[in-house]
Order: sequence, then structure tokens, then C-alpha cells
Amino acid sequence: MIWRRVMFAVSGLEQLPAHVLDRVGRIARGLDAHIELFHCLYEPEAVQDASREHSAEVIAARVEERRRRLERLADALRDQGLRVGASVRWDFPTHEAIIRHSLRYKPDLLIVPAIRLDETPRALGYRESQLIATCPSPVLFLKTREVYSGRSIVAAVAQPDHEAADLDERILGAARTMAHALAESPVCVFCVAAAEDRIRPLALRHDVSSQDVHVESGEPVAALAAYARKSRAQMIVLGVTAQAPCESSSDHLAQRVLDIVECDVLVVRPRDQPVTVDSEAAPAVPHPG
Repeated sequence: MIWRRVMFAVSGLEQLPAHVLDRVGRIARGLDAHIELFHCLYEPEAVQDASREHSAEVIAARVEERRRRLERLADALRDQGLRVGASVRWDFPTHEAIIRHSLRYKPDLLIVPAIRLDETPRALGYRESQLIATCPSPVLFLKTREVYSGRSIVAAVAQPDHEAADLDERILGAARTMAHALAESPVCVFCVAAAEDRIRPLALRHDVSSQDVHVESGEPVAALAAYARKSRAQMIVLGVTAQAPCESSSDHLAQRVLDIVECDVLVVRPRDQPVTVDSEAAPAVPHPG
């Protein structure tokens, strides 16, 4: 896989830790990619008492103020020698706004901080589960505050079968791409026993040796989390096929993995699955009576 367009969804402009930007920059440099910073806002209370004519001006001013703040983050990445753009949209809910902008920008990789900052765990978890279920591009959830090192990347094939024939290839291909971006980090494969016969030849095609294929017959989520801890993995790559929350066991598995593991999680899906989010929808502007 060749990824040249990275989109970074920024939620809290004030609370974003410097190390998060450093990690995004590290990935973009390794991929030789352009970065698009994206931030959405929706503050209906700011316009609820304004006339319809004046509300557009209020919204434009709010968007421009956020854009200036986002540009300061973009400048920090440009100082690293990266090519960076910045976009702000008045849109809601957050996960749909992110997906709508990804349909405009068409990133090869979407990066979302999953480190709890000023958000409640419930709100953050909902956004993540919706992105897992509906985002068409690979999504990397940043969970740790550690600097990327030479630790392993685990390609997890934790389902005995997949609805999409190419998903296993995409999981391994994405793991290899991230390994290259992070200075050739080692790639390991985790699979359930029912998938072993299919996965071992695939691992070899992706230059993963037999001793780096871990086969587990127990409950996949707990086993994967234990394996990630034991191998000191810095990232897990897994796949989903659902188009809406809780449609499939693979979707549910990805959410459970993201909730319990201590490393970053990259979620991929089969090619050309339809997008269920309206690309043109935008929230209504509230007006009195």
C-alpha cells in the first residue's frame, strides 16, 4: 500500500498535547504524505437568538477564529518540514463531520486521538465506535503517549472468516505500510486457530516468518490483548466489515479491542464498501420560534 494523504481529526484545539503532533508528524514523514488537519464545530447557542441573515455572519466568524487556531497547529507541523493543510467546518455530529470531510479530502489514512483529554469516556467511546463502523478509510486511533520505537506491529486476523475476500490482505498490507513509515518496525501476525491454514501462506507472502505468526484457540479479544502486552506491541492492525454499529461480530470485536488494549489501533475495511453517511448533509441552524 502507498499512502500519500493523511487526515488528522483535531477535537480539542487547546488541550492537544505536543507529543500527539509529534507522532502524527512521524507517520507523515515516514509515508512522505501530505497532512490535512480537520476540526469541526457546532455551537447552536451562538446563533439561536440571531436572525437568519445575521446567523451566517456569526457562524463564519466562529469558523474563522477556529481556523486561525488550527493554522497554529499546522505551522508546528510545517516546522517539521511537512506539507500541511487545515480545514474547519460547521458540522455535527462529530463522527459524521469527520467522515464528510474525508469524502472531500479522500485520505489514505485518518488519524484520531483516542487519548481522553477534556471529553467524557462515554462521548469519546461513541465517536470511536461510529468511526469504526462507518468510516471508509483506514482509521488509526492514537491511544498511548509513548514515542514510536522499534516495537512490533501486530496484524490481527481474529475472525475465522471474513465477508470480504481482500480484508486479510489489507490488514497485512496496512501493517507493512505502517511498519515502513515507522522505520521498518517488525510485523507479527495474530490469528485464531480456525484461520491458521489460510493465514500462514498470506503471512509468508508479506514476508512474515512462520515463527512470527501467533495462533490462539481461546477468546480472541482477551488473547489478542495479552499477546500485544507480551510482545510489547506499539500498534494493532485489525479489520471490520460492518456498515453500521453492531452489524457484525468483527465490528464489535474492534470496539472491544480498542477499549482494552494499551497500544494504538489501526482499523481497516474491505475496498469499495458503500458509505452510509450523507456527504452533503449539514446541521440546521436553530432559530427562535
